[in-house]
Amino acid sequence: MIRDTYLDDVSADLYQTVLRTWYNFSNGEAWYNNKNLSTLSPEVFHDILSDIHQNWIIWNYNPKESYILQRSDIEDPSMGQSTAVREIFNDKKNGFFIECGAYDGETRSNTLFLERFNGWSGLLIEADPINFTKMLQKNRRSYLSPTCLSVTRSPTVASFLMARNVGRLHKPENTTENVSTNTLDVAYTGEHIHVQCFPLTLYIAALGIKTIDYFSLDIEGNEIDVLETIPFNEVDIKTLSVEYIHNAKGRKYLIDMMEHRGYYVYSFVEHPDNLANDIIFVKRDT
Repeated sequence: MIRDTYLDDVSADLYQTVLRTWYNFSNGEAWYNNKNLSTLSPEVFHDILSDIHQNWIIWNYNPKESYILQRSDIEDPSMGQSTAVREIFNDKKNGFFIECGAYDGETRSNTLFLERFNGWSGLLIEADPINFTKMLQKNRRSYLSPTCLSVTRSPTVASFLMARNVGRLHKPENTTENVSTNTLDVAYTGEHIHVQCFPLTLYIAALGIKTIDYFSLDIEGNEIDVLETIPFNEVDIKTLSVEYIHNAKGRKYLIDMMEHRGYYVYSFVEHPDNLANDIIFVKRDT
C-alpha cells in the first residue's frame, strides 16, 4: 500500500492553531452573519469591515525571509492562466490580484509568478484548513484568508468538504447537488468542516482596494453562483480566470453572463486530466 504523504509538510501544532483560531464556532457565529448588508447603517457596516480585516484577513509575510517553496525552480506553476494575464497587461508590474481556491499557495498557483517576478500582491482565499496551513508556511507576499466566497450577498457560515485540491461547499446530507460530484476516492478525508464565508465585495472594502487587476476563481462548482453576487458596475475587476468544468449551468451560460456584464473572452486555458478548464475574461475598457 502506498503511504499517503499529504500531511507530511504540515506542522501539527500550526494546524491545530489554525483550527482553533478560524474553524471553531463553538461559541457561536459572528453577529453579522446572514444580515442584509444593504439595510445596515454606515457605522455598523464599518464595524463589519473592521472585524473582517482584523480577524479574517492575515498578513503573514516576513520580508527578512525568502519564499519557502517545495519547487522554487518552477517559476510559473499555473497551467497558463498567469501567462494570459501577463500578455493582457504587457507584463505589468505591481498589480493586485485575488485568488480564490488558492490551494497551498504554490501548487498550480495562478498568482505566484506575478507575485515573485512582477511585484504583484493580493489576497489568497483558501477554505480548506489543511491547505491553508500549508499556505501559511510559504511566506507569500500577500494577504491570506481562511474563508470562502459566499454564494449570497451576505456573510454566512457554510459546510465545506475537505478534499485536497477539489474541496468545495457541500452539505453532508445533500445528495442532489447542482454541481458535478467529487467522489469520495478523491477526498483526503471526506470530512466536512464549517467555514466562514464573505461576499467578494466585503474583502475588497475591508482592504480598501479600488481595482482588482486579476481575479482567479476556481472553487469546484460554485463559480457562477459567486459571480452572480458581484455588482460589477460597482467594483473594478480588469481580468478574471474562471473554472467552468464543474458547474451544471455550463460554459455557454458563463460566457453569456460575463458578456452581459461587460467582459469578453480573451482565451481558454485547458489542460489534460482536468488540471485546467478556465476561461480568461477581460473587461472591455481594459
